[in-house]
Amino acid sequence: MRTITMNNELWVEVMSDLAVILAEDYGDGLDVVVDENGDEYYTEESQERFNSYTDEAESIMVRLGFISQNREES
Repeated sequence: MRTITMNNELWVEVMSDLAVILAEDYGDGLDVVVDENGDEYYTEESQERFNSYTDEAESIMVRLGFISQNREES
């Protein structure tokens, strides 16, 4: 299998996007709260679900042959 190395910024972006897709397609989605300053963040429950989906997203990426520069350098 080929290996595709991503810089760390792209790795986090793709992994996060994939986690959101997994949550939307296979879970209950992710609830967002907007505070008085307009900042958006996940509810505590949604953050926990996002973290779980992030683990799954990373596993999928590794199985597809993607690695981050962090892993390559260690």
